[in-house]
Amino acid sequence: MGYDEEAYGQLTENFELLCNIIGQNQREKGLKADLSRLGGMIHRQIPDTLKRNAPEDFYELYTDFRAEYEKFRDFILYDRLIGRNIVALGGGFSSGKSSFLNALMGRNVLPADIDPSTSVPTYIVKGEKHEVTGINVFDTKVQMKPRDLRKIAHGFGEVEDEDGERISEAVTLGHILVNLFFSTPLHAYDNIAFLDTPGYSKPDSGEYSARTDARIARGQLNGADYILWFVQADAGTITEEDIKFIKTLREEIPKFIIVSKADKKNPEDLRAIMEKIRYTLHIKGVQFVDIAAFTNRPEQVEDPELCRLLETDGEKIKGQLIQWDNQTYKSGFAANFKRIFVRCKRFYENEMEEESRKLSRLNTSLTGLAAEDIPGELLEPLQILAQEARQRISGLKDMRGELKKLQDEFFTEIKFIADMVGIAMPEPSEIDLLQDRIRNPLQILETYRKEAGIAADGAGAAMLQDIFGGIQPVIQQSAGGSEYRQILGEMMWDIFKGIQPVTQ
Repeated sequence: MGYDEEAYGQLTENFELLCNIIGQNQREKGLKADLSRLGGMIHRQIPDTLKRNAPEDFYELYTDFRAEYEKFRDFILYDRLIGRNIVALGGGFSSGKSSFLNALMGRNVLPADIDPSTSVPTYIVKGEKHEVTGINVFDTKVQMKPRDLRKIAHGFGEVEDEDGERISEAVTLGHILVNLFFSTPLHAYDNIAFLDTPGYSKPDSGEYSARTDARIARGQLNGADYILWFVQADAGTITEEDIKFIKTLREEIPKFIIVSKADKKNPEDLRAIMEKIRYTLHIKGVQFVDIAAFTNRPEQVEDPELCRLLETDGEKIKGQLIQWDNQTYKSGFAANFKRIFVRCKRFYENEMEEESRKLSRLNTSLTGLAAEDIPGELLEPLQILAQEARQRISGLKDMRGELKKLQDEFFTEIKFIADMVGIAMPEPSEIDLLQDRIRNPLQILETYRKEAGIAADGAGAAMLQDIFGGIQPVIQQSAGGSEYRQILGEMMWDIFKGIQPVTQ
């Protein structure tokens, strides 16, 4: 079968792109440091060691831990990320994230409205010229042209001959690529790298794919310095799924809510939607910086009032980005890595404390019963329980020792690599991570309200917000354990004593 010159040229170009994307370059992996040992610790040694006796949320902790490693690896693969704050775009799939970035750049540089399975996490940084670098599943750097982004996402390879007959079918290659790095002079911020994530979806959703798995999306967003969270105006408010997801993200990461596709609403409805979102987040105890409306099609807005609203909010968004751009980058790698170690250590200490109390009660009972000349065979069940408690305490101590050894090995290795590539990696102390344990009281009470089946009361939430506003807890004891709980309990008692419950 013969091809005309144009069809042959298209086939050749597609073949070259395919070879480039799936290539395995054994001589140049693109890494400035050997990550094989560190990767082995993260993918095998750490889960094999800790999963034998781990807290219930270990899988979520480990998912975040692995995502942080992948981010660290991204910085090594693409050193233009070093020293830049990561602003991640989060939200449901097709919530307007890519369209927002295209509007920010003033040109459609990223493909939008694509299939979830072809979505590729994409970093966008400021550069002197348009350059696209991909990392494929073989850890090989792939140099591409900006126009290749659309081919990868929407499919390429469909070629027709001069008679209009299809010669080859289109295929997508997003699943071959792990990450994309896009450098462009259209990027206006020197110290910000945007991370366009595929979004999140649940397994029972029609938009679900491995790329939009909620746990993977959570890990990507938890590794960011700042988050832009997108809510479609069509939804009327933020969904319960969005709220649940946001509450799994680290509270200390600043979050700015953007109501996308705002041109589809009139000014009155849009203001009502944003006020409802603000109120809902307030009631649910979700902290956020601000809310603003956005459209990527301002030229299609005819209502003058809506134009003014969108212009005002557009300036608000730009002002926030400028503020973040002016923030000095502070590496959070070490703190994020250490969280899993600290969480497991606290789990072992709490378990040992509980087993010690159990053993103490058993020993007290055994001593009392022995004094009453109780036959030994009747004491045997209690003696077995006491022996099991001692064995469990001993096992937990061994696990704590293994964890400490593993932690020391891990930070020795990762600091060696970080020093080699110029990433600051001071290991934080546990007291530096104490803020992870200070939960928003509204979140605690919201959980209790749901479990107890109590109807929501906005006035009660407002009162609690007033009570807790401005309180800076100072806890001198070590994080975790009974002393910590006792002090926290006393502080709560001092706050609430004398308050009489009001029932309707």
